[in-house]
Amino acid sequence: MHPPLAVPPGLALPAPWGLFELFLLPTFAAHLLAVNVVLGGVLIALFTPGRDRGAAVSLGGKLPTAVAVGVNLAIPPLLFASVLYGRQLYTAAVLTATWWLSLFLVVMIAYALLYNAQPRLALSASKPALALAAGLLAAASLILVNVSSLAVRPAAWMGYFDNPGGTILNLGDATFLPRWLHFVAASLAVAGLFLAVLNRKAARRGDVAAGDRARLGLAWFTRATMAQFVLGPWYLFAQPRAVHWAFLGGDALATAVLAIGVCLAGAALIQGLKGSVGGAAVFAVATACAMVTVRELARLASLAPDYSPASLPVVPQYGPFFMFLAACAVVGAAVAWAVGSYRRQAGRP
Repeated sequence: MHPPLAVPPGLALPAPWGLFELFLLPTFAAHLLAVNVVLGGVLIALFTPGRDRGAAVSLGGKLPTAVAVGVNLAIPPLLFASVLYGRQLYTAAVLTATWWLSLFLVVMIAYALLYNAQPRLALSASKPALALAAGLLAAASLILVNVSSLAVRPAAWMGYFDNPGGTILNLGDATFLPRWLHFVAASLAVAGLFLAVLNRKAARRGDVAAGDRARLGLAWFTRATMAQFVLGPWYLFAQPRAVHWAFLGGDALATAVLAIGVCLAGAALIQGLKGSVGGAAVFAVATACAMVTVRELARLASLAPDYSPASLPVVPQYGPFFMFLAACAVVGAAVAWAVGSYRRQAGRP
């Protein structure tokens, strides 16, 4: 029998744990929406029929920017999660170090491929680059799912003694496949909706091609969202009994948040089927926020009763927190100014 894998006690928090959760959830939702646009957008651009390459051009021109935005938006939630779940996340990253460290190289290569493919997106000649980028981004998503699933399964850390080389794959976890497919379907839905949003104004002005692209985007969104109503229950029931039971009446908050998320997803689907791009977008963003909360509650339930961030001692240090808020305000103002300047130079309202 392997010796027990020692887990050091958590460090003291500089502020109540709920404050970090308050920042973790919206920042992670924003990051998730950006990476959904990237992976789903590449797949849609890749599988768009040759007769309608306009959709590939419409999406593909935004994908390098979406990659950069997604990478930058990953930093805040990673920092907040590291405060609350550092020992779980860093342990999982070390156990899978070979894959984890390759993540950054994989994403950079995918970014380069998408950037260089932009001039050729209207041609079928761009498909090899898109296919390779799609494969790399899919690999990146598998790496992230591998680390995330391993982080909430401390019992699987014992695999280190059989594989100390940093190449552990958590494929034996029952949640691995449904979790990844759930993410891929969400990416197709969000990217399809993004395509519809990009072409909505032109379609309203009577641009027939833009109208076709908007309808194509809504078709991707509605079909992928329908698939989520199958993948979601599969992912839920693949969780340990204590976790999925919490969402089926065992925990009032978890059950309520899941119910709200399902209702919001249903509302987004209805809006998409009605052809309302704006309504579908509003409900889709709300659904993402609800499902990120569901994910967080599932993580708490998975780690209980051995670990809870609420049990960590608090040694208040609010100076760095206020400096963080001030920095956010300055950066937000700078970004707003830069975007406004760009839009004015481009002649956009």
